[in-house]
Amino acid sequence: MARLLLFLAALVLAGCGGTNYVFQAPTPEAAVSFTVLSDSLAPDPEVAAMVAPYRENLEAQVSEVVGRAEVEIQKGRPEGPLGTFAAEAMLSVVQGLTDRPVHLALTNNGGLRRPLGPGAITVGQMFELMPFENMMIVLDFSAAQVDSLAQQLARSGGDPIAGFSFLITPDERAVNVRVADEPLDSARTYRLVTSDYLANGGGPYSVLWGDVPREELAYLLRDAFTDHLRAIGIMENRVDGLIRVQQ
Repeated sequence: MARLLLFLAALVLAGCGGTNYVFQAPTPEAAVSFTVLSDSLAPDPEVAAMVAPYRENLEAQVSEVVGRAEVEIQKGRPEGPLGTFAAEAMLSVVQGLTDRPVHLALTNNGGLRRPLGPGAITVGQMFELMPFENMMIVLDFSAAQVDSLAQQLARSGGDPIAGFSFLITPDERAVNVRVADEPLDSARTYRLVTSDYLANGGGPYSVLWGDVPREELAYLLRDAFTDHLRAIGIMENRVDGLIRVQQ
């Protein structure tokens, strides 16, 4: 009844000139009670039975062992064993995903979120290592662009790479830039695999953001890391000296 009276009053006034009126129905009041959720609440047996198969399947998947490490594998700058593994994984896996060879790999330490090992390494730990849904992408670079990338890496202090090397001078320049231990060749095209995060504006490497031929791969970095670890079995605690710092 009250709502009907409000509607009729609004209808009458709407036909009159002059001042505009706005009518707002009163907000109904309702009693509210709160239940604090905690481990002390007993689970609903029917719900627990319904989700049990899914939970068991998920637990089995994330508990799968995909490799091992004898010691804790950590990241570092200018190089670290965890970054070495990550970049090598990308460079190895990408060769089977594209019809032309890929020469270089680059990822970023910031995307590697936890050390691995010692002992068994599981699928769940690989998700913790790389919790982001970043995909691999291949860029075609000239020799000058490879050199520019090395210069930007030198200024940043280094990030995980594979396939090329250089020396950082005291004034943060990259010298003796080499691909597969060969000097840069201005007549060649070099193919670089990196993450879509870095290629699309993330990180400090602006040379990746230019208008260059690119091949987007529907392949997660996490999957590349996991598949590579399955293939090699043991994650080694090593760096390859690809980024050296002049003393």
